[in-house]
Amino acid sequence: MNIPGHVVRRATHADAPAIQALFAQDLEYWAHVEGAPLRENEGRLIFDDKPPSVPDERHHMFLVDHIALLDMLEGYPDEQTWFLGLIFLVPSARNRGLGTRFIEAVCDHARSHGARALRLAVAKVHPDARRLYDRLGFRFVDDRKRTVYTGDVVELALLERAL
Repeated sequence: MNIPGHVVRRATHADAPAIQALFAQDLEYWAHVEGAPLRENEGRLIFDDKPPSVPDERHHMFLVDHIALLDMLEGYPDEQTWFLGLIFLVPSARNRGLGTRFIEAVCDHARSHGARALRLAVAKVHPDARRLYDRLGFRFVDDRKRTVYTGDVVELALLERAL
């Protein structure tokens, strides 16, 4: 993946501590959007956060500089669609247009690998993210619910954008 002006590299299991440190910069995100506190091993667990039908080689995670993590699934829920599981920017990197640039880079990356659509789920308690996705051409597909590790349920809007 290429994002001009940024160092982007594929994340590996060895990056789990760095990912954990990224996540720890915004504990409010986890409580508000995920509906549960950040787990002490979230940086490691994210590597396994995918449906069993998706092989590891189709789980793409990229670290951008030391400010963001992009997590996506290739060919999910169907062969022509990619799923953006998480775009996480540290608080100091927000509100500078980087989210838009990073999502466009994800779209370009998925398109270059044959995808025709990018799908994502946004927590209904995160209206700022929803406004961004709407502005970027994502359209509502369905309502979903996700049960987090605490047993709490988070309400989501499933969105999709043609590529």
